Amino acid sequence: MVDTLITGGHLLTMAGDGVGYVEDGAVAIDGGKIVAVGPRAEVEEKAGNAKETIDATDRLVMPGLVDAHTHSSAVLARGWAQEVATWMASAFGPLGRHIPAEYGKLGTMVALMEGVANGTTTFGDYVRPLNDLIESHVQMGNRAVVCESISELNWGKRDEWIKAGWKPGDPTPLDPEMGERTLSDSLAVFDNWDGYDNGRIKVILGPHAADFLSKEMLLRVQEEARKRGVPMHLHAAQDPRENEATLQRYGLRAIPFLDSIGLLDEDLIAVHLSTTTPDEVELVAKRGARMICCSNSIGIIDGVVPPAWGFKQAGGLVGLGSDQAPGNNSHNVFSEMRATAMFAKIKAESPLPLPAWQVLRMATIEGATVLGVGDKVGSLEVGKEADVIMLDLSRPPLAPVLLKPARNLVPNLVYAETGSNVVLNMVAGKVIYRDGEYTNIDRHEINSQLKEASRLLEEAAAADPLVADLPIVQLTREGRL
Repeated sequence: MVDTLITGGHLLTMAGDGVGYVEDGAVAIDGGKIVAVGPRAEVEEKAGNAKETIDATDRLVMPGLVDAHTHSSAVLARGWAQEVATWMASAFGPLGRHIPAEYGKLGTMVALMEGVANGTTTFGDYVRPLNDLIESHVQMGNRAVVCESISELNWGKRDEWIKAGWKPGDPTPLDPEMGERTLSDSLAVFDNWDGYDNGRIKVILGPHAADFLSKEMLLRVQEEARKRGVPMHLHAAQDPRENEATLQRYGLRAIPFLDSIGLLDEDLIAVHLSTTTPDEVELVAKRGARMICCSNSIGIIDGVVPPAWGFKQAGGLVGLGSDQAPGNNSHNVFSEMRATAMFAKIKAESPLPLPAWQVLRMATIEGATVLGVGDKVGSLEVGKEADVIMLDLSRPPLAPVLLKPARNLVPNLVYAETGSNVVLNMVAGKVIYRDGEYTNIDRHEINSQLKEASRLLEEAAAADPLVADLPIVQLTREGRL
């Protein structure tokens, strides 16, 4: 007897080199792991009776999606960083600093609610202070690969920078004391949480960016990561300011600088790569580093197409991330799949780059591998954790289902699905979302708390004289927002 049998559905297992399609398939789950997967008759015979049987008729059963790079708690400032030349310095930085600290866990929970309802099972969360915010992941029941930002950037001193002549676009001043504190905090989070709940929570290290840390601190973080056998999750060549800062400090653009100090290797997760040259993209892939592509975020806040296609051509692994809601507006991996595939085609002026099946792998098995958990999740295979989602195929945009002479499941998932057809989300064999309801949280209570947090954020930001002339505030006064 097994704990759970999901039977009668169309399967996309993501095993092998393609999408691993099985018609009329089944998945047997016991002890939180997959013990059988394949054609229905074979799995049912092998599994025997089940404590719970889930009828997957007219359903698609597949691995949960992987949102490999998020800043979850920033969701409280959703939509506050668009149509500005320097999104961080001229929008999210001055506005987002007013997010009430006590509502950080709430912001993370709201982001998780959105992602889980849209089929995400694993989140690569990059937030601070993580010791508190990680409790939202624990409560929701999702899988997470988390890190706390390690940075020598001290936004609390922004007013001092401005008085000293700093302006948006200049290299950010570094505060060594802040670097020491954030590194210490990050290591404490690792000690407290890594491996929690049979590995459902994994902690890695997150040096923020090449221009937010000194060379010496970057190398210290690398040393600490190697001691613990974990990768580093780094924003790499995201913004022109990064290249300008490393040029001024070290005489090299961001990627050549990181290579010169030995940070480009198989232990590095490089996020964005938005301002790289083709040669730099090839270098990152050649060194064995992995990439996370956040197409919607970078498209909106920078007007740039991240080089996911070039990185794949160079032989690299790519995962997808939703990044942050102030600039991206959502945490939805289906949206990221569509944008990533379409942007690559538009930039190349060809329909051929990044076909749907490759992008779906980025959102599942490849994203899991990028985060270092591909041996546990990302595909439906015997021995792996049962992180499974199920979608209703009887409704548009997934209906009608066409199987012969060509299947339309994967193109419709990538180019049309929004997450609205997700009817079940399961992590390690435990259902955390079913038919519009969460099993571990009270969404009505969360929504009530969100209203109060939003009110406090509005009041605090509106009272700050430094935000009065921000472009997004001006647009609001003019009635354009």
